[in-house]
Amino acid sequence: MKKLIVVFMSVVFCLSLCACGSTETQVDNAEPLNLMGNWEEKNKGEAYQAGFIDDTSIEIFWIMDDGTQALYWSGTYEKPDNAGDSYTWESQNNKAKTETALLASLDDSKVFSYANGELSYEVSVMGTTKTVKLIQSETDYSSIGTVAGDSDTQVYKDLELNNSGYTIINKGDYNYIYYAVEISNPNPDTAVEYPTIEITAKNDDGAILRTETQTLMGIAAGDSFLYGNGFIVEGGVPTNVEISVASPDDYDFVPQEGSDIIHTSTLAISNVSEIDGDNKRYTGEVTNNSNVDLNSICVCVVYKKGAEIVGGDTAFVDSVAPGTKKAFEISTYNSFSDYTSFEIVALQW
Repeated sequence: MKKLIVVFMSVVFCLSLCACGSTETQVDNAEPLNLMGNWEEKNKGEAYQAGFIDDTSIEIFWIMDDGTQALYWSGTYEKPDNAGDSYTWESQNNKAKTETALLASLDDSKVFSYANGELSYEVSVMGTTKTVKLIQSETDYSSIGTVAGDSDTQVYKDLELNNSGYTIINKGDYNYIYYAVEISNPNPDTAVEYPTIEITAKNDDGAILRTETQTLMGIAAGDSFLYGNGFIVEGGVPTNVEISVASPDDYDFVPQEGSDIIHTSTLAISNVSEIDGDNKRYTGEVTNNSNVDLNSICVCVVYKKGAEIVGGDTAFVDSVAPGTKKAFEISTYNSFSDYTSFEIVALQW
């Protein structure tokens, strides 16, 4: 998704900044120049910029033909005092809105100029600066602010860490930490891309021996899942492990409808076996009951002692098309003994 943001900006920039030609409008010099109203890019194509000017502010949006809208500029508008056919003012950025809008300009100010019926300003994307020209429109663009990334109206709930646990296995100079978490997404209509787990290993004195972050693919709206994995700590013996879930950035929240983030219930685990040996193995099959072609599926074994989570291990299955089933095997290298049950789960990867 983050790569698509760059593509989106490039496409919008190329499509929307190529318009040419001119339109002349006669100005009534008897009254002060009035620029309030709706504006859209001249000779607009599939992707363009548009916005509105009200009594004190100007807002400009990126607009795509698929309905995608994103805030580009929110700033001050200074009314002309005199009649005339041209006007220029320096708009001050309203960063309360633009700082959390993914595709917004973060310039402190932007110069807008009006002449010959056109409102012009400069837009810079990926090191290239071009001039955008808008003309007045009958389309009402003042109503799209909430859709286009107005941070004052979009409120998301952070992911919740419902449960977590770990086990430390000491083997000489190597300390193996195995952990597992249960995470839920309380947002009913919004998925979260790239949820991140943060793990910190400390010794008895509270010194940090290692920090580990694990970024997952995504979590669907209203969904919850288990995930387990492990890592090695050298240079000291950890005695305490702190586990948390990072707060997602605003751009990590995406509408569930139309996204490729699936609910974990659409990945079914079957035919599970626990095979004893020097290192235990867990085998089974995973079925992709979603309509998304998955490049990879993460399969985890989560160890439990009663209701308590005490660790996990992970393996991967590649290329699982919708409606197909594949076998998996999770090989462990430090077999757990102090657990009473285990659960096998599958996650989109």
